[in-house]
Amino acid sequence: MKIKTLFLLGCLALPVTSVVYAEVEYSSTLVKKAQSGDAQAQYELGEAYYQGYGVEENLAEALKWYRKAAAKDNLEAIYSIGYMYDEGEAVKEDNVEAMKWLLKAAEKGHLLAQYRYGQTLENGEEGVKADPKKAMTWIQKAADGGLAEAQYHAGYNYEMGEYVTKDLKKAVQYYQLAVAQENRDAQNNLGVLYHDGDGVTQDYAKALQLYTLASEQGNELATSNLGLLYENGEGVKKDFKRAAKYYELAYEQGDHDALESLANLYETGGFGLKKDASKAKEYRESIAATASAAE
Repeated sequence: MKIKTLFLLGCLALPVTSVVYAEVEYSSTLVKKAQSGDAQAQYELGEAYYQGYGVEENLAEALKWYRKAAAKDNLEAIYSIGYMYDEGEAVKEDNVEAMKWLLKAAEKGHLLAQYRYGQTLENGEEGVKADPKKAMTWIQKAADGGLAEAQYHAGYNYEMGEYVTKDLKKAVQYYQLAVAQENRDAQNNLGVLYHDGDGVTQDYAKALQLYTLASEQGNELATSNLGLLYENGEGVKKDFKRAAKYYELAYEQGDHDALESLANLYETGGFGLKKDASKAKEYRESIAATASAAE
C-alpha cells in the first residue's frame, strides 16, 4: 500500500464571510440603523437574512442589503455578493460577475476573495479563462495573509510542481503554516513528507504525530497512513491488529481503498492479528461490489 497524499479535488468549500460577528442578529434596532444608511449595519442585516440569525432565512433580502453596504464600500458585503454570484444564490450563477466582485474585494485585501479568485483562475470556468500563473499569485497572497486553506493549496502546488517550479522547501513552509492553524489536509501531506523524507529529514515519529492530528479531524487518508505505519512497523512496533483498526476507521471515514489493506492483513495474519480467510474474502467481495457499482 502506498502512502496517501491528499490531492486538490475541485474547489474547497469556503464560507460566505471571513468575519464572525457574535452580535449579528436581526432586531428592530439593526433594521433602523441599516435603513438610516449605516454600511456596517446594512451588511450585518444582510448577514442576518443570509444565515437566518433571528429572522427567517431570505437570500434575496440578504443580497439586497449586501448591495446597499457594498455601494458604501463595505468589504465583507462586496465579497458576499461575489460569493452569491459564484454559487448562484438568489441570482443566476454568473462566473464573470462573480469574478468582478471577488477581484474588487481581493484588491482590497480580503483573504477569502483572494483565494476564491485564484482558485477560479487556476483551472478556469465558463466565461473565465484559466490563468494558472496569475492564480498562484492570488493564492499566495491569501496564504501569506494567513488563510489556512490557501497555505495548504500553495504547499500542495509547490510539492507537486503544479503551475510553479517544484520546491519542497516552500511546500514544507506553507504546510507548516497551515498545520499551525490545524488544517487537517496540510497535517496529512506534511506527515507524508516526513514519512518519505521528502524536503525534510525522514522522521516517522513526526509523521505519526501529524497523521494522528489529521485523523482525529476526520481525514481518512491520514487514518490509512497510520495503519500503514503499524503494518510496516515504521517508527512503531509492527502491529497488524492496530493497523486493521486504523484501516477500518479509514474506511468508515470514506477511504474505500482501505478495504484492500484489510483484506491483505487478514489473509496473512500475524503481529497480533488472527488470520481470517473468511473475513478477507468478505472484504474482497465488498471491493468487487463497489467496483461493479461504479461501472
